[in-house]
Amino acid sequence: MRQISHKSAKPSHYNQSAGSYDAFNEKMSATTNHVLEKLLKKYKVKSVLDLTCGTGSQVLWLAGRGFEVTGSDINAKMLQIARAKAAKEKLHVKLLKGDMRTAKVGIFDAAITIFNAVGHLTKSDFEKAMQSIHANLKKGGLYIFDINNLTYLRNEDQITTLTIDWQKRVGDTTLREVQYSTIDENGILASYTTAMEQKGTGRPKVVRSAQTLQVYTAKELKKMLERNHFKILAQYGIDGEKFVENKSDRILTVAKKQ
Repeated sequence: MRQISHKSAKPSHYNQSAGSYDAFNEKMSATTNHVLEKLLKKYKVKSVLDLTCGTGSQVLWLAGRGFEVTGSDINAKMLQIARAKAAKEKLHVKLLKGDMRTAKVGIFDAAITIFNAVGHLTKSDFEKAMQSIHANLKKGGLYIFDINNLTYLRNEDQITTLTIDWQKRVGDTTLREVQYSTIDENGILASYTTAMEQKGTGRPKVVRSAQTLQVYTAKELKKMLERNHFKILAQYGIDGEKFVENKSDRILTVAKKQ
């Protein structure tokens, strides 16, 4: 299959999948949220800016645990869901529409972009985002983010670990998502998805789509962060365990503003 080219995602990128996003992803976020909370407490962080808050998994978790949290996202539909969830949980969280490459929100102890969010950007746009994040942090502030580990995905047949076949029932509706991925020599991860939605015993609605993510090695991230005046303090697997270059599927990086 022809490899699709990678461009930075448009604001409308998650319009189609916003409604079903939590059904497939919220449970997986719990481990990451625990790890993130632990790291923020370790570094005595009080105020947090989530520049890719999506449907609010991280902002609502952290707000519920006493952090001062502001969320921002480029997609209006994802923000609408986050606002509804915040209202339901009676959490007062500022949620703004913004682009992580240009956002000017304030000065925070830490900024986060979680769940491969920066992979939606090209390399040059990720560096623009780093500069924007730098401007929103206090002196010595932290930038914490994760991304797929290119070294892991290139090792043997590890790319197949990203293959998914998920099914979930919400009321009388069955949601199913099947996806496989490829990786090229430039670190472009292409994922091809077939999504199905079936209400009751009715005719299923089937949508096919493809998206790309830019993924990195740990060494690439270090160089990019240093160019943009950040120093890496630590790197972990997404479960918070020690990062192992050819065994950790994602890289969770903690960097400090210089």
